Amino acid sequence: MKKITFLFLLCAFFLSCASTPKNNDAGNKDEITLLFAGDVMAHSPNYNMKDYEIIWDGIRDIVSSADLAFANIEAPVDTTKDPQNYPYFNMPLSYVQSTINAGFDVFSLCNNHTNDQGLEGIKETTKSFKKLFESEKDKGNTIYYSGLKEKETDEYSYNIIQSGKWKILFLPMTEILNRPLASKYINSIIPDTGKRVEFINYCKKLREKNECDLFILSWHANETEYIRTVTDTQEEFYKNLLDAGVDIIWANHAHIIKDRKIILNSSTNAVKIIMYANGNTISAQRTKPNLSSKNPVDERDNTGDGLLYKVILAKDKKNSTVTIIKAEPVFITTYITPQKDYLIKIMNEEFIEELLSKDQIKWADYIRRRIKINKKYTKDIIEWQ
Repeated sequence: MKKITFLFLLCAFFLSCASTPKNNDAGNKDEITLLFAGDVMAHSPNYNMKDYEIIWDGIRDIVSSADLAFANIEAPVDTTKDPQNYPYFNMPLSYVQSTINAGFDVFSLCNNHTNDQGLEGIKETTKSFKKLFESEKDKGNTIYYSGLKEKETDEYSYNIIQSGKWKILFLPMTEILNRPLASKYINSIIPDTGKRVEFINYCKKLREKNECDLFILSWHANETEYIRTVTDTQEEFYKNLLDAGVDIIWANHAHIIKDRKIILNSSTNAVKIIMYANGNTISAQRTKPNLSSKNPVDERDNTGDGLLYKVILAKDKKNSTVTIIKAEPVFITTYITPQKDYLIKIMNEEFIEELLSKDQIKWADYIRRRIKINKKYTKDIIEWQ
């Protein structure tokens, strides 16, 4: 198995193929654009904002341009209770609606905070997303969500998504809960070797039962937060999941950005993808960015950044092999305005120029450093099999 750093050696290969139009019907290829975010969180500075829509303005175009955009809702959505901060989150319904308005349409609802409001919070979250589903349906839109169960005896909830000519199996799971309360109502397993083997076998059978072009697994990992390291045990588990039929593993929980791996079959160019963690899409874990530090790499500063991973895939009509055309990491950050609004911004020169035009020199310098840090400490890796 040969590993190659993606950013330099093979970037030209993907970019050379990127000019093919989206959903092109010509030739033997059909395409789909997927966008994977990270954790959507609502701490008190977030949910106390007067206008949630402005949170998303900085990334609205890139999110809405994807055929499917994925996000993890890191909280119950219980409209019978007021919003709540850590350690027992509760997210306003209108906060989730603003996420949908930004272009996200596929949601994982299971993570370590899913049962923060107990069983009633889980049931109310299901009601909330049913309400959102019907509201979007009336507008001619479709959203997808899973990760919760209506009865403790139910099978894991999952989605079969039809997007253009693509059929996608989407399964969200968590192997970490902050407390065991109502765990049978959540797509969850205990993080031990035996339960992982059982789950691998479940994935294999689920793929066999549901013919699809892609099997996407959202995985809320039992791992140490704020650490970029991927353990050998975790790597082996993910490999076994891919061997069982999963095509894309979209993992989260660390609250910081980790590496991405693209695994290519040397004979067919068929692709498998692992995202080890995409960090926070929006949160208020970083309330006081270390603007003056020469090298702000402490965990609070890292939690203010996230990754949007844009992947363009192609399907060969002759043999249904899924190949990759482009994988683009887009680094984002939560910018705190002088008015204390928390806004998502793409970390690029355009944002730096915007900050400089407002005489926010320290913020501009900080963003320059954050770009360097994220490029230095996270990477895209190609692995040929």
